[in-house]
Amino acid sequence: MKKEAVEAIVAGLKQAGINFVSMLPDSDFTDAQKAVMADKEFTCVPVSNEAIAFGVCAGAWVGGKKPALLITTDGIMASAFPLTTLNLQKNIPVLMVVPYRGSLGDGIWFVGPMAFTTEPLLKDLQVAYTVINKIDDVTKAIRDAQLSAEAWLRPTAVLLAGEVIFEEA
Repeated sequence: MKKEAVEAIVAGLKQAGINFVSMLPDSDFTDAQKAVMADKEFTCVPVSNEAIAFGVCAGAWVGGKKPALLITTDGIMASAFPLTTLNLQKNIPVLMVVPYRGSLGDGIWFVGPMAFTTEPLLKDLQVAYTVINKIDDVTKAIRDAQLSAEAWLRPTAVLLAGEVIFEEA
């Protein structure tokens, strides 16, 4: 991930008022995760499973924090149950920032099926999302997604693709 993309993610989280971030360490998101963890404006809670992160973020919201989840594409699938029973059923917003593996331009063969499952799953779960391909659009997309998450009391997602996550895009 390019340095400019990492900076845009951190700026977006800050502009959105995010002060609590949970994440499963992930190679696609290493630079962004390290930047968030090093920034004293965020309380960061690494987890061993993305499903746990939804519970951690729900608890943070109930405790007065503004949570975000830096989650892998496949982590959304692994988290469908807690996302449904905690966040959707109990009207607990959480912003998901996701490196969208399997999007067009991804040259890794084993992530290809995610192109056919990620967006349909978000639609089925009634999670509003946007796909961002340009670094210049990242900060505003994160800010807008958090605004909607809080207003609607629903999870939202920003799927990062194109030049945001691919070095050669």
